[in-house]
Amino acid sequence: ITSLSIGASFLTMAWSFSKYAKRFAVIGITICILDYIGTFKHYHELEYERYFDYPTGLPSDYNYTYIHNPSEKCRIPPKLLIIVKSAAENVYRRNIIRRTWGYEHRFSDVEIRCVFLLGVSKNEKTNIISKNESSKFNDIIQIDFIDAYFNNTIKTYMGMKWSLSYCNSEFFFFVDDDYYVSTKNLLKYVSNPGLYPKAVPNRYITINEKNELFSGFVMQTPPHRHRFSKWYVSLKEYPFDLWPPYITAGAFVLNRNTLYKLFSSGSHLKKFRFDDIFLGIAALKANLTLKHCEMFCFNKPKYEGPASFQYIIASHGFENSKELEIIWNECRSAGFA
Repeated sequence: ITSLSIGASFLTMAWSFSKYAKRFAVIGITICILDYIGTFKHYHELEYERYFDYPTGLPSDYNYTYIHNPSEKCRIPPKLLIIVKSAAENVYRRNIIRRTWGYEHRFSDVEIRCVFLLGVSKNEKTNIISKNESSKFNDIIQIDFIDAYFNNTIKTYMGMKWSLSYCNSEFFFFVDDDYYVSTKNLLKYVSNPGLYPKAVPNRYITINEKNELFSGFVMQTPPHRHRFSKWYVSLKEYPFDLWPPYITAGAFVLNRNTLYKLFSSGSHLKKFRFDDIFLGIAALKANLTLKHCEMFCFNKPKYEGPASFQYIIASHGFENSKELEIIWNECRSAGFA
């Protein structure tokens, strides 16, 4: 056997090994990718309709303190309280809201109040600005937790607690600070939610304290199992293949009776980091019915003049506050806001 033939045999074996190694590498990488995007986790999920359960009967741990508390805001009980979930640094957005859809004296015959929910910023200068803003406008509810996306459940729940404690309003509208809102359409809706936007002659449905109203854009979706998602949820945290029906937390409206039931239900639930899912679970435990309304827009509709927003109550997607102000003023002039 010559060294040449030995070398040739070695190269042949190396090539064969290399081919299999490449295949194994491709298979291994594929498995890792499938695991990373959550493909295998779906096979281990429990069926929501058959097995859903969630821890209840827990002691309430929402024992946070109000740093700034406009406790006299609702001295005259309003028909509508607007509770805006905002980040401490979003001063400009709040100023635009105060002179557009959050303007409290928009209607001479309807009492409206507007407050802003904030957590604490890690930037002390921002907290000083919030303190000055509170002194100037008396509409800042700042709570002693760090303001972060996954603390939105705390923010929302403490806003509910404040609303029940300090504001005897008929209706409560929770909304994020990147929304367009038609307060005019919202008031029409709560007066006649079963028939909005088209009224039917000789039919009129009212919502009062004996009825329930928990309304917005209702969804039921599966949890995100891919690890790169902002909304990734492990099987340990939530093992079921669907969320309960829930209202997107960006904008929803309740009457007082429903708010109390929702708050009471959530008080003893295990805390969950997504506020809309948490409220969906609380609503399920309280046997509340979620009312879907397409006019609470989850996706930003194309604006083609005021007529295109004629019936819209609230729309997500207005991070640009200047755009919000322009569109809102045009819709107000047309009688739609």
